Amino acid sequence: MLNELVIVERGVRHVGIKTVPRHPDVKDARRMPTLLVQLDDKGQVASVRPVPHIVTPWTLRDAQHNSFPFVKPKGPLWNVLENPKNDALRASALDKKNSNRRKALLDLADIMSFDVEAFDDWLGKGLLERLRERRQQLLKLEGTESDVVLATINRFLLSCNLNKGNGPQQLLRQVAERLMEEFERSPQDDWIEIAVSLLIGAFDNKKKEWQCSGALLFEAHGKDLSIFDPRLVSSVSEALGQPSSEAGDKGNRPTLGICALTGIEEQLLKGNFPQPNLHVLGQTYLFAKNRDIPANDRYGQFSVDAMHVGQETVIRLSAAFEALTCDIRKNITWRAIPGESPKQSDLLLAFVEVIPDAPIVESLVEEDFSDEASEELSITQDSISAFEKRTERMINLVKATVGDDVTRTPVQLAVFRKVDPANRKVSCANTFSVADLYQAATNWATGERNIPSWVRLPVLKKGERKPQPASPPHIAPLGMIAFSKQLYNRGGTKRQEVMGLPASETLGLFLDRNKKVWQRAKRMLRLVLNRRAALLAGVAHVQHQHTPRSWERQLEIIKKFDCNEALRTITLLGVLLHKLSREKETYMNETAFKLGQLLAAADIVHAGYCADIRGGAVPPSLLGNQVFTMAQTAPAKALATLCRRWKPYDGWAKKATREPSRIQALVANSKKDEQQRGWDIKKALRYAREMGPIAAELAPLLGACRVDDVFRAELLLGYMSGLPKAQKQDNDVQDQNQGQED
Repeated sequence: MLNELVIVERGVRHVGIKTVPRHPDVKDARRMPTLLVQLDDKGQVASVRPVPHIVTPWTLRDAQHNSFPFVKPKGPLWNVLENPKNDALRASALDKKNSNRRKALLDLADIMSFDVEAFDDWLGKGLLERLRERRQQLLKLEGTESDVVLATINRFLLSCNLNKGNGPQQLLRQVAERLMEEFERSPQDDWIEIAVSLLIGAFDNKKKEWQCSGALLFEAHGKDLSIFDPRLVSSVSEALGQPSSEAGDKGNRPTLGICALTGIEEQLLKGNFPQPNLHVLGQTYLFAKNRDIPANDRYGQFSVDAMHVGQETVIRLSAAFEALTCDIRKNITWRAIPGESPKQSDLLLAFVEVIPDAPIVESLVEEDFSDEASEELSITQDSISAFEKRTERMINLVKATVGDDVTRTPVQLAVFRKVDPANRKVSCANTFSVADLYQAATNWATGERNIPSWVRLPVLKKGERKPQPASPPHIAPLGMIAFSKQLYNRGGTKRQEVMGLPASETLGLFLDRNKKVWQRAKRMLRLVLNRRAALLAGVAHVQHQHTPRSWERQLEIIKKFDCNEALRTITLLGVLLHKLSREKETYMNETAFKLGQLLAAADIVHAGYCADIRGGAVPPSLLGNQVFTMAQTAPAKALATLCRRWKPYDGWAKKATREPSRIQALVANSKKDEQQRGWDIKKALRYAREMGPIAAELAPLLGACRVDDVFRAELLLGYMSGLPKAQKQDNDVQDQNQGQED
């Protein structure tokens, strides 16, 4: 990961994004209810108040030890004796939905006491000794605006000095007392949360014990700058980065050497690598190799001994990483994306080197992606156009800065993954030009339109009761990861999550920069067919059974299928066929697609027959659907089987054509069910008229056609699409079209 971060850091430096270099020992504290404890010049508690929720305090820490000024007690401050009364009061105080939790906490305070035994040796000697060393390192802050840090350390050491009549346990006791005093005076909810977290804590089911769920943030009272002010990070980091002349400073004297990342001689890093706390990844070790992992012990070298790097270099890498992933750059330079494994999320980092505010990730990810596979996607008829407009705006922004030639403007992209609690890795890294991106986006949009223009499916939008027709939407290149993890079975009605495509595969398909894209497209086409053919075939069959007029009445049947995902599947089939040089102007006039249309027409004729002869009772499988599976492997045999079963429906169609007045009477009937029967019959008669020429055209071609994944995809699209709406050549067809549109 370090090598990729070197490239990222150079790009950030070139762009001019402001970074905040921080020493590896300066880390972000955990997000939890935190109490600010102000100490006076005698080491006594001057005041306490909750730290605002939006604040992320920084802290000094050696790996996971000796944290200060952010200090988390191990256990709750109160010793709650186990008995029914105390248990009930504690449960009420912990219940955030309980309106009496404040009273429960006050009642508990009357009978509780400070847990002396649990904090008999609180802090021990380790933290206090380390703070004395920190004090020597930070002497340079004395007399500056940042001396609040030095003053806080001095006052904390004074407060914990037993020789002065104080002590760590006495300090905690004061905190608990002042906390309850302020809690009794203030009715605000943030006081309830911090009091419950520190005094009662939460039960750890794994360890089977009560633990403190809050923290303390110490600060010197009366200083102009607050201890959690982010400006302190730079000054403290600068002070820690300067070598100390004290002999007892744990050997932190500078060691010069060649940095393995830059090849430049500089002061080498000692101690721990930086551990920035990042979105999606959490606390991230820039280099994870410790002695607790047996596989790392081959050469007996760990951490900085395993890789000699410059201290300033790794600080810059960490600062660049944090700058690109800050809150204000979400959806501009970073975004959470799904990983190929179930319930896994990765961090996407992407930026244009000359323009830090170019929203590059908009061209790569879904507009409303959530960490898990999305349940409800934005399905709009113009979503492909919206994708093109977003990309166009981004290109124009780049051109306004560098001119019309964008072939030399690089885009940096990397996908970071959380492998285990301590290990992060780069799963995908790429560098390409803005011109490459624009060309890829243009080709992608062309592929998304490489499908029949008349395809519509019923989509039940949130908050609506009636399904509305929707067109196949845009599917983002990295949206294919979550898309590929869904396997549909049981006729397309059930879904399970499986291993999906990696980001490298989807980006390779999108960028289309080498000859391997054809092989990649074939692999992805097979995966889509294996995992989603059942969904499309099932949705198509239901579509043939019910017209738009009957969608509302057949809502429960429609709900069994995910029509949103069926529409996205159609879009991706168009993209993959485009990558394989199968344009719709070609494949829609060839054997596989027309065979699919023929099977769709057979379904609709069968449904019209049932509407007329069987009173609307439709069997579980219609005529075309019965031979669709056979058509995917033996198309000639499927057509022969269809022809053998066609005679009764052909006879019915010829007879019904001679009874236009009876059918028109059904259409004009005041009862909706009779009207629907009439429209179903008219639609079936139109499809019956058009089936003959298609079957005659296909018969001599099927024996010699090649059955592969491309054939099956085009067959599926033909079966899904059916025949386009008829041209308004006569009144009968015009009425039928109007009925479909209604």
